[in-house]
Amino acid sequence: MCKYYGYCRVSTQTQAEKGGGLEVQKKAIENYAQANGYKLEQIFIDAGISGTTESRPELDRLLLETIERGDVIIVHNTSRLWRNIFAQATILKVLDQAGADIKSIDEPEFSVYGYLHDPDNFMISGMFGMLDQWERMTIARKLARGRTNKAAKGDKPAGMTPYGYQYSADKKHIEVKAAEAEAVKMMFSEAQRGTSLNGIAKKLNAQGISTKRGGEWKAGTVQAILHNRFYIGELTHQGNTIQGKHEPIVSKVQFGKVQAQLEKRIRNSREG
Repeated sequence: MCKYYGYCRVSTQTQAEKGGGLEVQKKAIENYAQANGYKLEQIFIDAGISGTTESRPELDRLLLETIERGDVIIVHNTSRLWRNIFAQATILKVLDQAGADIKSIDEPEFSVYGYLHDPDNFMISGMFGMLDQWERMTIARKLARGRTNKAAKGDKPAGMTPYGYQYSADKKHIEVKAAEAEAVKMMFSEAQRGTSLNGIAKKLNAQGISTKRGGEWKAGTVQAILHNRFYIGELTHQGNTIQGKHEPIVSKVQFGKVQAQLEKRIRNSREG
């Protein structure tokens, strides 16, 4: 007997945390199923995963473990299943081999069989797929140019700020986060004195100081901070070192001494 399943996806972790689009997609699928008299078995959700990725945990579970001949996947639109022609080809092949179909709320004429076996549908759907990919690539190029321009001006282009820093209220600049900055200074001072990475991590944990994500410090986490040139006012973008506009937390002299200490420890451990 034919079974109906829903599938939802949002592409970034921010969207996943805020529910950006997920509730809208779920509600649309539920309303569509109810209006057409379809009994929904389950709605599979991949949150914070790009549609350019062919392998997604919940989609894999739906396609490889759940779907059977005659079953139907309901989506808000096919871009929830794929965002490039390569992922599209792979997913359609799996569905065709399984004898399953897609019902797209925004694209009511779409069907797996029609796409793969009707030349007119194949051409039209293929054109939409290429236009979708072109749009995604165009947006990515614009964002990349924007990040490059921002970095060239000395501002961190994107992403999470290093421990000890935070974005300004307007999100345009980086500023020092006082409490974390003191912990960073302590790490460099301890490392300069010759304290081991494990010793620094233990001291931080003993004082109840947590990492940026709220976890415990480990030697590797401390090491990453001690090697990060962001703390001396520099930033790296596309392999280039740029003088940043942000305030340094440690001096270049101290940074250099710490690097020397770390290299000395590595040499000693190899010789030992």
